[in-house]
Amino acid sequence: MSPRARKIAHGELELALHELRSTSRSGAPADATPLVLVHALEGSARDWLPHGEAILAAWRGPVFAIDLAGHGESDWRVGGAYTPELFAADVDAVLAAIGRAALAGAGVGAYASLLVAAARRDLVPGAVLLPGRGLAGGGALPVASGRAPDFAPEVARDTRGGSSAQLASRAACDPLVRACLEDVRPVDYAESFAGAARALLLAADGDDLPPWWRAVRGAPPAKAAPREAAAAVAALAEAIA
Repeated sequence: MSPRARKIAHGELELALHELRSTSRSGAPADATPLVLVHALEGSARDWLPHGEAILAAWRGPVFAIDLAGHGESDWRVGGAYTPELFAADVDAVLAAIGRAALAGAGVGAYASLLVAAARRDLVPGAVLLPGRGLAGGGALPVASGRAPDFAPEVARDTRGGSSAQLASRAACDPLVRACLEDVRPVDYAESFAGAARALLLAADGDDLPPWWRAVRGAPPAKAAPREAAAAVAALAEAIA
């Protein structure tokens, strides 16, 4: 699977949208629902490539993957302003360009997908939320850490594991995107969005997940999904059929 990027205008930025499978190559009806993949913090559309063939097998319609602002082939934000809400606006710009689409997001991309699934429920029939980098943010309440955020390159000192390709991807990002590791994710805020979404599939469970996730999984439109990306996408396809 080799992504082909097109540029999506979003204010003063250009975002890279990779077409993993077009309508003409999907073998599905022309009105088949597209799927937009939204990567985790410090990742890119290429993070989905190891799961690519399985995702394409699980989803009948067109499949796209976005590079969020500050990541991959997309522009960096002048001044380094990055929040999940602005990442959600990036996804919204994609919907404005391609129309109705389901979402699958990992890490901070999952949180952004939750926001878009609620705010654009007329355009998003459902979303899969997957674990990944940036999922928790800084917690449910503000905490004064007494230290400045660390925006130094981390490829050489990363101890959390990950392939060399993943570490190289982090190095290619705007370091200021790491502010999203400390932004506040209020529980009632997330719950209000969850209640407005049409369908949510949460591909993880357990008490070690952030408070906002645990709250969302109790919302009426939320259901459990397999943790594996392709299986979760297949579950979403069935849920919105």
